[in-house]
Amino acid sequence: MGKRYINEFLAEEACDPSRLTSDWYYAFKFFLSKLYMQGRNDSLSDRYLKNMTSCLDQYFQIDPTSTLEALWQNQHIPHDAQWDNFEIEQSDLWQHFDNQMGKRRDREMVIDVLRYLHSIPLYNIVNLSLNEIGAGRIQDHRNKLMQIWGAGPKTSAFYLRDVIFLFNCELTPEDSIELQPIDTWVKQVVNSLRNDQKNDMEISIEDLIVRYGGTARNSALLNAGMWYLGKHSFKLVLKLLTLGTISPQMLQKMDLRLLDGVTDERI
Repeated sequence: MGKRYINEFLAEEACDPSRLTSDWYYAFKFFLSKLYMQGRNDSLSDRYLKNMTSCLDQYFQIDPTSTLEALWQNQHIPHDAQWDNFEIEQSDLWQHFDNQMGKRRDREMVIDVLRYLHSIPLYNIVNLSLNEIGAGRIQDHRNKLMQIWGAGPKTSAFYLRDVIFLFNCELTPEDSIELQPIDTWVKQVVNSLRNDQKNDMEISIEDLIVRYGGTARNSALLNAGMWYLGKHSFKLVLKLLTLGTISPQMLQKMDLRLLDGVTDERI
């Protein structure tokens, strides 16, 4: 299921991951695609993200680097994490935003991400993350990401987990905990598998996934697979009902996307 997640949800970036390290604006949108997945319906987050991305593409279309620099020079993005003396209503970029791009917090988050990007080398968030992961500083890096307005434990782990998928990063088992975004789907799957006989109830969800995953990559795959299973469980049940005897090979070949729009009557 974790591999299904990669194939279906990271297909664009997996085709050319080098673009994430060479194009800061593309990496910026990849980062936003993770930060927007906060505590609400995924379809609503997707719609907000699509509207925000469309607005940003129009605003940055001519020269993203020059545009970001102009925003900084003209103080249309804050110059510090505390937003001292920053009047967001006067920001030219802010004035292009509306409530179809998310709650006010979502829109403020985009402004603060741009503030953060201006402070890092070549504005490239993915390059920075790969450097920090390679240097063994993933925990410190994640803590700094969580200081961005609107970025939290779940979305920061979500982003870093997908980065290690795309670039096959090597991490120590101790760092695996930084790759564990916990949402309602993962929580439900883990809680259904807890074993009272092994005192699992006293262990955090993140620690359980890391324990049973073993390596950093396997625990990340386990996390993604649990999300995929929870998200698609209804489709999975419908599909299983059509197959009769189920084998691991059948599960591997099953394409749940074929069930999109299929009604109970057609099944």
